[in-house]
Amino acid sequence: MSDIKAQYSEQSKYTHRYTPRHPLAEYAVSQIGKLELRAQDIVQTMGYSSTHAIAACDRLRHVLSSEILGLNDTAVDTHFTAHEFLRDLLFVLDIAYKPYADDIAKIEYDLAHYPYPLPRYSLRADINFVWSGGANWMSRGVASSKANAYLPENIAKMNDSEREAIVQQCIEEHYQKYHGHLPYKGVIKSYQLIIKQRDEIIGRVEYGLPVKL
Repeated sequence: MSDIKAQYSEQSKYTHRYTPRHPLAEYAVSQIGKLELRAQDIVQTMGYSSTHAIAACDRLRHVLSSEILGLNDTAVDTHFTAHEFLRDLLFVLDIAYKPYADDIAKIEYDLAHYPYPLPRYSLRADINFVWSGGANWMSRGVASSKANAYLPENIAKMNDSEREAIVQQCIEEHYQKYHGHLPYKGVIKSYQLIIKQRDEIIGRVEYGLPVKL
């Protein structure tokens, strides 16, 4: 993944218009740079006429800058549905479709069953550190990263009782792992669950320390 990012981050004249936010889009943009393809070249190869080239180039930029690869685009296109557009784009960029079929199907399933963006949950411990004089920014960053209590990826799809049980379990596991074992005399004071949707915080839940140790 880092190699792909390094390639498209060079921002060549072929890739500077794209800001990929999905691994497959990152790969696609790297291929565009490698093959030195202009947007006009791509959509023309896909079968768009010069009359529709501008709109097609805009759609191409949208797809390659979308977290869900533009698969929620319901706009009428005389050539392609959202799925067909992505499939033919991969063909033009010499990217095999089959290895990504499951990921694409999952996005389409989620769009069909969860039409609104799912909330994102993050759980973090509030830790009091006693920074020493030798604690540089790097060592502080490493110590602070231990505050993250990682949640399952599918937690947003759980019901409230399932989600609460998982959060409590993650708090207990995190506390058992780090209580008394943190650098710089770190002491865990509490936990906070943060809920975001569309990059905005829509909720916070405060938790104390687990009763069972």
